[in-house]
Amino acid sequence: MHASATGPRKDLDWPIGALINQACHACTAMAWEARGDEMAAAYLSEEEGQMIKNTLAAKGEAELQKVAARLDKAGVPYKLWVEQPEDVPVCIATWPRRRSELKKPTKGLSRF
Repeated sequence: MHASATGPRKDLDWPIGALINQACHACTAMAWEARGDEMAAAYLSEEEGQMIKNTLAAKGEAELQKVAARLDKAGVPYKLWVEQPEDVPVCIATWPRRRSELKKPTKGLSRF
């Protein structure tokens, strides 16, 4: 199994701790939303003995939205974390899926 958090956005001039918090919010929300999904259950139970994550960087909101559109097109479920009350889309956490399913939708993103 493989889970990928795309973001946080690199264009936000926030302290690293705040960005880490945003990624954690997205991953926690994703895990809750995916709790009934068979692949998520296998991933979260460490059925395969590993919980692989990649933290990828989106250059800005436009790139984050492009990734969301590609994930939608590929049928990969995800959680878009929007910080409130500012209403700022910050990052995406995909539901656990095979690396092969995530490769094309996240193409072009670099490691954070």
